[in-house]
Amino acid sequence: MGKQIKKWFSIAFVAIVTVVVFATNQSTPRRYPARIPVRFWHRWQGDWEKQVQKIVDAFNESQDKYEVIALSTPASGADSKFIMGVIGGDPPDVMSMWNGAIPNMADNGFLTPLETLMSPEEKKAYFNDSYPVIRDSGMYKGRVYGITIGSDLYALYVNVKQCREAGLDPDHFPTTLEELERWGDKLNQYDKNGNLTRLGFVLSSLDYIAYLFGGGFYVHPDGTYDLNTPQNLRALQRIVDERKKLGFEKVLRFNAGLKNSAGAAAWPFMTGDLSITFDGQWRVEELRKFRPDLEYRVYPVPPPAQNGKPLAGTISGNFMIVPSSAKQKEGAWEFIKFWSGLDDPNRAAKFYNLGGWLPLSPAVTNSPNFQAWLKENPQFKAFLQILASPNCKPMPAIANLQFLNDQISRAEDQAVRGTVTPKQALEELEANYKKELDRRRALGYDN
Repeated sequence: MGKQIKKWFSIAFVAIVTVVVFATNQSTPRRYPARIPVRFWHRWQGDWEKQVQKIVDAFNESQDKYEVIALSTPASGADSKFIMGVIGGDPPDVMSMWNGAIPNMADNGFLTPLETLMSPEEKKAYFNDSYPVIRDSGMYKGRVYGITIGSDLYALYVNVKQCREAGLDPDHFPTTLEELERWGDKLNQYDKNGNLTRLGFVLSSLDYIAYLFGGGFYVHPDGTYDLNTPQNLRALQRIVDERKKLGFEKVLRFNAGLKNSAGAAAWPFMTGDLSITFDGQWRVEELRKFRPDLEYRVYPVPPPAQNGKPLAGTISGNFMIVPSSAKQKEGAWEFIKFWSGLDDPNRAAKFYNLGGWLPLSPAVTNSPNFQAWLKENPQFKAFLQILASPNCKPMPAIANLQFLNDQISRAEDQAVRGTVTPKQALEELEANYKKELDRRRALGYDN
């Protein structure tokens, strides 16, 4: 690992400072000191941290060999802390990590291939029974480095009352993007000066929406890539056209006036500022907790009428990883199986429901516990439709994924602002990616 260590020494100072900051964090106190400790790091804070602790407690109460000890680490420094822990020989035994970071961590030798911890029966069950898009999202170069304990997808949240007041039937939702945009026009509200006071719907998120146009941002195993494509150009042009129609400055002022509190209860959909909005499935559970009185629907984003792909999108979320230098890999694997539902789907269903997370497999979805929760939260079904769709794709399994994501966001932002045309934005995106790829290959990396 000498080559990798040398590479990461360039961030050592920042990481060491981060470790000092983390030293003030307190893990949960030990209740079972006679057991083998399994150290678990995660990034959840506030109410989410409480839900995670319930799962940790359930595991500790389910057996008498291991004690999982949870530590919440702020997301801003978690990766640096993890890297220094691996290099220094003092990592956690298991950690929840954003799946987009997995290829880079695996490429540098920081992660354990999880199939090496599986029994033959477990390996067969995992590869055969998981949702394909979730399984593939935790893989890199043919090996399993991450297993989901809560994947994320996006769909449309629809305010029923506001739709009906505008003469729209929320139970007969648009089947094309064009019709949805017309709904948005009817739902927009303005003050006497022409400023937006309520936003009906605005198209955004090129990295997700492109799949609905039959595109997407793909980097193939042979090193070729599909970035500047006609389908992606159609998607970006549509985003730009819709923003021009609303007025870029008007949307900017409207967004600036929204509450920026991190608390779930301040989400602008809950406060009525957004009639139809694009967001993740965890909001279903938040709405149940904070706005049980709000009548709403959830639908997949409809595709464009011409050459569109229904139930399309890309998945992300929280995946469990085991560091290559972890001291208790066996205990870590037992905890991963417990939470993910690989060994007991019905028990694990309750864990996914705690956070409104998407499950590992149809076995979890179809379990009695999950189905009972689904009856109380039928809006969640839209996300399960997308999850099971062949048009739902994993993010590119490349070590420089963060660079690519930054370039996609930059292309969308510049095109929407009118700094460049959509065509120029995608041309620049592809040129920048090629330049970065060439630089990495010169250093000996595959991608």
